[in-house]
Amino acid sequence: MEEGQGFGAINPAFFRDTAIDALVMAAREETDPAVRTELFKALYILGNYYVPEVILGQNKQLRVYWNWVKGRYYHPTLSERYDLIYEDANAPTVDIGIGNYKNDPETYVIGTIGWPESFDPAWTYETFGWNIWHQIGDTLVTYWKEETEKVSPDLAVAWAHNKNGTEWYFVIRGGVKAYDPWNKKTYPIDATDVAFTFWRVQRLGHSVSWMVTDFMNVSASQALTEKEFEDILKNETLIAEYNGKKIEVKSLKDLLNLYGYNGETAGVYKLVLPKPYAPVLGILADPFLSVVPMEYLLGDKYEEALKASNYGKNPDAWAKYVQEGEQDSTHQLMHKKPVGTGAFYVKDYQENSYIVLELNPYYWNKEIWNNINPVHKRVIYVINKDPVARIQLFQTGTVDTVAVPPERIKDVEGLKLKGFESVVQSDLLEPTLTFIVFNTQKEPFNNVKVRQALAYAIPYDQIAKNVYSGLLERNWGPIPKPWPGYTEEGIIKYNYNLAKAQELLKESGIDPSKYKIELIYNSGNSAREKIMTLLQNVWSQLGFQVTVASYEWPVYLGKTSKGDYDVYIVGWVPDYLDSDNWVGPFLYGATKFKEVKVEVSA
Repeated sequence: MEEGQGFGAINPAFFRDTAIDALVMAAREETDPAVRTELFKALYILGNYYVPEVILGQNKQLRVYWNWVKGRYYHPTLSERYDLIYEDANAPTVDIGIGNYKNDPETYVIGTIGWPESFDPAWTYETFGWNIWHQIGDTLVTYWKEETEKVSPDLAVAWAHNKNGTEWYFVIRGGVKAYDPWNKKTYPIDATDVAFTFWRVQRLGHSVSWMVTDFMNVSASQALTEKEFEDILKNETLIAEYNGKKIEVKSLKDLLNLYGYNGETAGVYKLVLPKPYAPVLGILADPFLSVVPMEYLLGDKYEEALKASNYGKNPDAWAKYVQEGEQDSTHQLMHKKPVGTGAFYVKDYQENSYIVLELNPYYWNKEIWNNINPVHKRVIYVINKDPVARIQLFQTGTVDTVAVPPERIKDVEGLKLKGFESVVQSDLLEPTLTFIVFNTQKEPFNNVKVRQALAYAIPYDQIAKNVYSGLLERNWGPIPKPWPGYTEEGIIKYNYNLAKAQELLKESGIDPSKYKIELIYNSGNSAREKIMTLLQNVWSQLGFQVTVASYEWPVYLGKTSKGDYDVYIVGWVPDYLDSDNWVGPFLYGATKFKEVKVEVSA
């Protein structure tokens, strides 16, 4: 149970099964979509049987906002960009109660719960932190609004790869500056900053780093000049595919022409993969890989570190300047004073109270705001764990949108305010799973019969109806509908059956009365509180000694990632759009294989 690796290379339940690990690795290395689907189906069935996590259901999205907010959209892995949505110019103006800020048409105010794990993109692995970095940072590629089939250029203006997909070359956009509001400075971004960003994620080693360590070799990756890239093209065959066109790249100009780019460039980042991995571009769109300025983070050591690495040719030389773990000075700086290249920057915050983002005056893509009127000049997250208080903020127009527990939908339906109406959306089935996590390294949860018994001792229908107001659809394994591998054949359809639970406990050979179980949830999440209280009642009937406790979100993540828990509840929003991003994090126990082969019978 390695510290910091929950929800990472080591799965949340700390589950270990070599055969399952082999199937995960096989699915990652296989390129045939039909074969991958069968491998994912096997993993779904096994995840359902061994039940290290009990899937409570697949979530339907609940959005509550005033209809003066316009242009909203949905993406399964990325939040909306708040500079791309706007408000009716006649929306009311209301005092927020934070400084002199008002909720007016140029201010987007969000009533929510929790607190980001960190302002450091390399150290945040949860929805809130990724939401913020999607506003204040830029990745190499991105999904433009509702795109899911392809990525679009962001800080990379063009890219190409070798024939087997193990070497990728990203041409970096020129003229991009990271804005440091804390010192009123800017830092130009180039390929060396990209190399530093990727390498630093692995070096810090937080749980989110698994996507770098598993699929990339950042030590072998490097920053190149445009001339060095041209020299590579003379000796190697590179392929570029974009908007349905595929070319063999002969020159940098050819590549830029394919992507329709004719501006300045700032070097080329060569990203090396240990093995081809089909969804790699989707990972590169994740906010934790937002490019950060090396000069800001290293300060007076910047020039020395730059030369030591031969200007990004030898990233491991940076080990002298960046330490592993949360005590690293670059992490401590970014954790408190984040700096990025995105549409907004963090202007002010008070922990567990509010966060203020302001429009970035140095944003490289300000032209997109020309067709948005009025553009949001600021975003304010108002943090309040009390659902009644949050709903009151919404009812008065103090916030534009609000996080509402499903059981309180009626409190926000049909509202009217100064000619506007509330909007409640709940019809979209998300690829998001809500589930209970067992610590499979602790007794009695290391016994599969006990885990199956407890899976039968969950009132799923009652939870879906009374806690989620019908916004939770049944699912029985670690892949959402309708993604490749989801199946209802060969699985156990766990239902609420205390007699079956008692039968399985008897088969397990344990005495429930000898075990104390602590059920934990993140404070402020009333739905999860109700679920854990409900399970406390039911599991106590089986003879267990059951208690319930709550923790603030950062503390909660710390306990669960270290294995310091019995049972907890959490949700999984996909990092990238591939079935491996469910079965891998849910089931893979980090077994290393010398070789994995897939044989397909006729």
